[in-house]
Amino acid sequence: MLLYREPLHRRTVLKALLLITMISGVLFCILNTQRGVYALATIELLTAAYSLLLYRVVSRTRHLDAWILAYLLPFLSIMMFALAQPGTSDSIFVWVFLIPQISYLLTGVKRGFMITGFYLLAAAALFYNRYQDMETMPAVSIANTVICAIAIWSFAHYYEQSRERYSRRLLQIAERDSLTGLLNRMRLAEVVDSEIRNAETRGQTMAMILLDLDHFKQVNDCHGHPAGDHALIYVAEKLQSAVRKTDYVFRLGGEEFCILLPGADRYSAAEVAESARRELEQGDFCMAGKPLSLTASFGIAVSGEDGHELVELYHIADQRMYAAKHGGRNRVIADDLEELHAAAFAVADEASELKY
Repeated sequence: MLLYREPLHRRTVLKALLLITMISGVLFCILNTQRGVYALATIELLTAAYSLLLYRVVSRTRHLDAWILAYLLPFLSIMMFALAQPGTSDSIFVWVFLIPQISYLLTGVKRGFMITGFYLLAAAALFYNRYQDMETMPAVSIANTVICAIAIWSFAHYYEQSRERYSRRLLQIAERDSLTGLLNRMRLAEVVDSEIRNAETRGQTMAMILLDLDHFKQVNDCHGHPAGDHALIYVAEKLQSAVRKTDYVFRLGGEEFCILLPGADRYSAAEVAESARRELEQGDFCMAGKPLSLTASFGIAVSGEDGHELVELYHIADQRMYAAKHGGRNRVIADDLEELHAAAFAVADEASELKY
C-alpha cells in the first residue's frame, strides 16, 4: 500500500504566483484607475490583498491542494471578468496563454485538463464576443491565437503527464526494496507515524511485527548469494500472502522484515505472525530441485501498550524477536510473559549443553 505525496514543487510555484499576483494586482489597479475602469481596479486591489493572505497560509498549511484551488479558481475567474470588460486593452488576452501552464503545474494532469478546458472555452467565447466584426480582428490573427493556445495546452498536458509518470517511478525506486519490491526502511517511519495517529483517532491500536530469518547465513554460504536472493523473494511473497491489502510489509535490510497491521491488537497480530511462521516452515522453497528449510523468529509490539512512536515499538519488537531467537528460533513472541518463558528456556538449554 503506497501513500500519495503531494509534489513538492507545487508549494514553491504557488508562492511565486502569489507574489506575482500581489505585485501585478497593485500595478494594474493603478493603471485601470487612470483609465477609468474602476470596477476592475477594485477587484485587482482585492486580489492583491487576497494573495497576501494566501501567501501566509500556504507557507505552513498541510492542506495545500485545497488552497491551490482557493487561489486558482478565483484568479482565473477574475481573468475572465477582465476579458469581458469593454474598456480593457486588447493585449489582455495574452494572459489567456498562462491558463494551461499554471493549471497543470498547480493541479496535475486530470484537474489541469478540466480547468484549462473550461476557462479556455470561456475565454474563446469572450474573444469571439469582442471581435465578431472581422474588420476589427483579421481572421489570420484569430487563427494564430487559437492555434497558439491549443499548442500551449498540448505542451503543458504532455509535459505534466510525463513528469508525473517519472515522478511516480522515482518515488517507487526510492521507497521500494529493489530485490523484493517491498517497502524499504526509509518509508517505515512515515508509515508508522501516520498509522499510529489514525489508530488513536479511531480508538484502536497498530501492531508491529519484526522477523528475522533463522540461520540465513548458511543459505548464502552453502548455496551462494543468488540462492539467498531467491529465498528473500520467496519470503517476501509468503509474507504478502499472509496479510491483508491494508497491511504493510517492509524489508528492512538483509534477512530482516517488518509487518505493520493497522487496527490490529496483540491477539490478532500474533495470529498473523503465527500464520506467516507456518507458511515459511511448511513452504516448498527449493534450490537445485532440493527442498530448503526456511524459518523465522518473530517479535511483536503494539502501539499504546508498548509505546507511542517508532523508536519505542521497534525496540520492544526487536527485543521479543531476539528472545524468540534465543528461545529456540522459529517461534512468535508477542508479550513480556512469553519473552520471559523464552529466556528461561534458553538458560535451561545452555545449562544442559554445559552439563553434557
